[in-house]
Amino acid sequence: MKLLALESATEHCSVALWIDGTLSSLQGVAHQAHSETLLPMVRNLLSEAGVTSSQLDAIAFEMGPGAFTGLRMACGVAQGMALGLDIPVVPIPTLMALAEGSGHERVVAALDARMNQIYVAVYESIAGQWTTHVAPCLCDPDLLPEIPEGIWLPVGSGAEICMTAMIQAWPGRLLPVIQGLIPQATHVATLGAKAFHSGLAVPPELAVPLYLRDKVALTRAERTSK
Repeated sequence: MKLLALESATEHCSVALWIDGTLSSLQGVAHQAHSETLLPMVRNLLSEAGVTSSQLDAIAFEMGPGAFTGLRMACGVAQGMALGLDIPVVPIPTLMALAEGSGHERVVAALDARMNQIYVAVYESIAGQWTTHVAPCLCDPDLLPEIPEGIWLPVGSGAEICMTAMIQAWPGRLLPVIQGLIPQATHVATLGAKAFHSGLAVPPELAVPLYLRDKVALTRAERTSK
């Protein structure tokens, strides 16, 4: 099986190739230039692996939540390539990919959503499959969702900036936050391969980003009131 994975939900950008369980990847920093970064990385990765796009069985993409521009780019590239190749796509939640990269079984995954908010989800790995306890949501740091009892590992930029609020919301239930963990295409590929084999791939025309916010910036009045 050959699966291409795309990740561009943050200012970082990465692509990965899964070939029968073997992974290769490229990564970089896209900032706002995802359109100038993602496609060249895909071409370079396939070339280095000696694989043509026509040999791909599926394309996994990080569906969100995350940066609007990056999500649109990953979804658009996955959809466009898959339509041309007549292969399915596998949407993977950004926060689940973050949890996959943690190496832990019980994870609070959070990303900085800007505008004094964070994206949060809570996952538990059971028999190698992620169970969702709290689906990806957008929230204020002082209005965090309830999480199950037990000890959880916080990861991601949202956890790093809101650790104090998380400790107050969930006292005695958090391990120290892992610093610097970001979503990676390799984790999207791993999850994508599992989802593909479980029959969770979808036709490319059904590929859509997961947007949790329809507002991209604070007004001047909102900024000055903070």
